[in-house]
Amino acid sequence: MGATLSETPRDLSAEQLLRELELRREEVQAVRDVVRLLAPNVQDTALLFSVTTILRSSFGVQRVAYLHTFTRTGEVKLAYFHNFPSISQAAIQEATRYTTTSVPESGSLLEQMGVEFVLPLGRFVGSSTRQRVVEPKAWWLVGDFAETEEERASDLLYLEIIGMIITVYLENASFQAKQRQAESLMQEIALASRIQSRILASADLAPHPRLEIENFHRSHSDIGGDLYDFVRLDAHRVLFYVGDVSGKGISAALVMSNLQGQIRTLAELGVPLPKLMAQLHRRLLQLYGENESGFVTLFLGLMDLSAPHTATLTYLNAGHPPPILLRQGKVIPLPANLSLLGIHIPGLTPVEGVDPIQLALEPGDHLMAYTDGLIEQTNPRGEILGVEKLQELLTGYAPPSARAFLSYVRQLLEDHRKGRAQAAADSLKPHPMEDDTTIITCKLLS
Repeated sequence: MGATLSETPRDLSAEQLLRELELRREEVQAVRDVVRLLAPNVQDTALLFSVTTILRSSFGVQRVAYLHTFTRTGEVKLAYFHNFPSISQAAIQEATRYTTTSVPESGSLLEQMGVEFVLPLGRFVGSSTRQRVVEPKAWWLVGDFAETEEERASDLLYLEIIGMIITVYLENASFQAKQRQAESLMQEIALASRIQSRILASADLAPHPRLEIENFHRSHSDIGGDLYDFVRLDAHRVLFYVGDVSGKGISAALVMSNLQGQIRTLAELGVPLPKLMAQLHRRLLQLYGENESGFVTLFLGLMDLSAPHTATLTYLNAGHPPPILLRQGKVIPLPANLSLLGIHIPGLTPVEGVDPIQLALEPGDHLMAYTDGLIEQTNPRGEILGVEKLQELLTGYAPPSARAFLSYVRQLLEDHRKGRAQAAADSLKPHPMEDDTTIITCKLLS
């Protein structure tokens, strides 16, 4: 670094001290004028323009620039400069290496530009007041001011004081702006959470008198990417689906709400399952585009209850964890027959070219669909529940109702979160929920 400015103590008589005080009145007035500029919501450019006008009139500063770090990313910003040539990024990087008031190094970019002093502005971290080392938040670059060394030393002190005043002001303004932004974001998230809850709560859990349906949903955070619904198409047919948008938070919730509306609209228009799924796939490719990575898993089923004492389930499963058909204690998984939606994989059969799978249902059959928050939940040892373990735990179980089935599965989940060997220990803290979790159980009545 360049030479560091030092101060030499002087012994002054009373008369000299009074004369010195008279000479300082203009500098003090300049500081007062700067303080008056610090009105709420003043922009940094307007503030710095006014401040540098004061510096020129009170201290004769002809060249000045101000850099600061109060940006969204914390990167250094050239906020204002006057009478310097355009300041390059290399010169800015050179200036930000200074941590004490200094003369630029000989032959440096700053010296070539006409910078005579670099004044770092920030929190004092030096071992003594004479060292004057700071943790910089901003920097003054000044040149062409004062005529004597004595005036320079005095003026630099006031320039540092004024610089610290506006730096503290801008730092506080930046903090308050970020705080307001965070509060606004929290309000938006809360509103999104309420809207999403209403969307999911609007699911018709009584779409047909022969279907007994129960559901459970818990988001990992305020908003999530799980989606489900039952859509009554006519007196005998019910479309239902369970899906999961990759990722979490606002982006997942936006995709989720878009899909929710798309599915209902296409279903009510009578679009066949393969075309409906293909349309969703194309829509997701548009939403994610080429530069975003994302996908959706989706189980889409159509129940036809027109025949007495039986029913037909026609379904497509796009990469979703296999729902379970539970028939008198026997577990029948409904595996995926399509790839993930929203990802183009060359060579695969087009979505609309895949035939749905059809199953005959009997009275007393239970269906359970869920999202991966159920099977990917870990226990205190870091072990996931998993599809195979879930199917093993359900084998032999004959639930009397959809509600009993849901309660049973939720208890399995809680036991796993605590660790099955110690599930009864009240003092054992369950492992946190790691993803959005949705469970839907459905019993076919006679």
